[in-house]
Amino acid sequence: MTPFIHPWGQLELQRWPRRRNETLQAWDNADLYLLNTLAERGLSGSEATKTANTLVLNDQQGALALALQQSASPGDASVESSGDSFMALAGAQANGEDNGLTTATPFLWPFDPPGQTPDQIVMRVPKSVALLEWQLHWLSQHIPQGVPVWLAGMDKHLPRQLVPLLQRYLGNGHAEYGWKKARLFSAQAPGQVLAETGYPSMVEAKDWQLTVHAGVFAQQQLDIGARFFLEHLPQALPAGARVADLGCGNGVIGLAALQASPGIEMTFCDESWLALESARDNASRYCPDAQCRFHHGDGLAGLENDFDCILLNPPFHDGHVVGDHVARRLFNQAARALAPGGELRVIGNRHLDYHKVLSRRFGSVAVLGSNAKFVVWRCQQPLT
Repeated sequence: MTPFIHPWGQLELQRWPRRRNETLQAWDNADLYLLNTLAERGLSGSEATKTANTLVLNDQQGALALALQQSASPGDASVESSGDSFMALAGAQANGEDNGLTTATPFLWPFDPPGQTPDQIVMRVPKSVALLEWQLHWLSQHIPQGVPVWLAGMDKHLPRQLVPLLQRYLGNGHAEYGWKKARLFSAQAPGQVLAETGYPSMVEAKDWQLTVHAGVFAQQQLDIGARFFLEHLPQALPAGARVADLGCGNGVIGLAALQASPGIEMTFCDESWLALESARDNASRYCPDAQCRFHHGDGLAGLENDFDCILLNPPFHDGHVVGDHVARRLFNQAARALAPGGELRVIGNRHLDYHKVLSRRFGSVAVLGSNAKFVVWRCQQPLT
């Protein structure tokens, strides 16, 4: 593990969830660029360090918030974090414990207003342009005029329209110099709303108009994988069957299962707060009498019930990282959470070849449908 050496000390950081033989680093040069800039040019680089309140957005593993905790005198300066990801919060908390930073950083979910008036904003540019727009709009609503906003990201991940978006929502902003394949942007909060975002958006699916909050997958239309999966969902599940829509996104898969089997108990699960809020909105609109619950967390972790059926359209992106490690973790969770005789119904891109992975975890694996791009499997556990 490479220590994260920043202007006020160093941190031992690991990605979350913890994996053996992890090859991915828990921080990058965009994190370090932001912190170096604050040390040299921001409020944290002056005597105001001891009293500066900082709001951090989209901190992935705690690198920014934990370093800023180390920069300040206890009880004087304060740090708040805000984001959409349960996994990012869990990673920051675990890294805080590992580094002896026992004071928890207050965390704001997307609709929460700041608990304090920040003196400076530090922001990792999110992967989703929609989420970026929504967060800039949120800053214009809640942050006083003139508060400096510092943003950074790795060059290969930055949207081309970032400066125009800063100017649209904040009324100002420009690109700074690049450094080690990272780039910095600076702006100031306008103290008033200058433009609306158009989020949440509405997406047509079946006979529904689904709410999709900013940053949730398939922002403008139902993705082709979900459309194919809808053709291969269970029909007429028995009343009282316990079903999970794992990685629910806007909730369309769970809603379709509820429509086919109104008596089931449905649990919508996602690590994205805005995804779960989308599913909650849609379920309340189209299935107001259904037995639904909403689990914000690491997949099925923390749920005690054995499920009769789990429906899963797994992501193959974890932020900017592409791979099947998220799907594998969800497959493992599903194998443990199914009741005897229960089934996982899962869709995957054909080229990912999930069949081999699934066959090692389930008693039987059968193909229910396929086309040139996708395969749907039914994976069952033995009755005993």
